[in-house]
Amino acid sequence: MSIHSRRSGRGPALITGLILSWLATSAMAHPHGWVDYRVTVMVDDHQRVTALKQSWKMDPFQSLTMIEGLESAEGHESMPERLDALGHEIAANLPSQHYLTHVYDGDQELALGGIEDYTTRLNNDRVEFSFILTLAKPQPLSETLSWKIYDGTYFIEFLYDDQTEYPIELVNAPARCHGEVTHADPDPAVVASVSVIDVTGDTPEGVGRLFSDTGGIKCPAS
Repeated sequence: MSIHSRRSGRGPALITGLILSWLATSAMAHPHGWVDYRVTVMVDDHQRVTALKQSWKMDPFQSLTMIEGLESAEGHESMPERLDALGHEIAANLPSQHYLTHVYDGDQELALGGIEDYTTRLNNDRVEFSFILTLAKPQPLSETLSWKIYDGTYFIEFLYDDQTEYPIELVNAPARCHGEVTHADPDPAVVASVSVIDVTGDTPEGVGRLFSDTGGIKCPAS
């Protein structure tokens, strides 16, 4: 089922605790959970990239925790209404964390606009949050454009969805263009440092970026 956002409703107060606990920085096991995600690059009629539409599918355990919390919350809201409220809280909290999204033109990081629309639904018993994240300024469709999606604390690991044939899709782009994923290859020393976070309690600053894949665009000459 698909539940579209209704921005006027806040839903049960439990929602805030659910999503804040999921997004919280923690010195516990890293990563503590994961998100399978897909990206659709939105291109306008002038061949400029205007937004990244993202779909985040929470891992089974996190989804179960969220669903059980929604089901046990007081009130008379339906599950679609509660899922909608959950999506509202996710959308409300993401700006303070840079939307967990970083877009680059070469080495220069680009400014983001904001969330234009979002949807929350259950996808085979997993909570899936989809949203359109705009760029502050449309960018020419180019192979220099890239992006990373990650939690800087590495509390949640973001992985391109390997259950779909095309984890990156382009809308309104030339047929010769396609999305490409470059998988992360972190230094073994970094991997070792993360493995002892539970012991030291110290999370290296921005460590999540080192484990994040990079999305990009390829437009071979026709």
